[in-house]
Amino acid sequence: MLPFKSHMNDEILVEYAGVNTNLENVYKITSHPHMNAFGELCGKPKKNKRKTKFIEDDLMSFKQLGYAVCHNTLDKHGKKVYIHHNMRTFKERKQGNVN
Repeated sequence: MLPFKSHMNDEILVEYAGVNTNLENVYKITSHPHMNAFGELCGKPKKNKRKTKFIEDDLMSFKQLGYAVCHNTLDKHGKKVYIHHNMRTFKERKQGNVN
């Protein structure tokens, strides 16, 4: 279970999953329904499987679609740690509510 729940449909929670063979950071989507939806959309059709690991380029694509991307753990101050902000979280950051 995640340390907190996000009820924001425009916010994707990710968990760091390591590094791939190209030395790129790899993340796993942990928020529902994003995990299934983006897994289906970005899946590999020839293997008929959902994609479960996403790299920085994928996360940037989610940002371009209007989603905020943040880690599924809180920082030492109890605030969300965003990798990419969207318009809503950018406004909240300017007000001092998020990192």
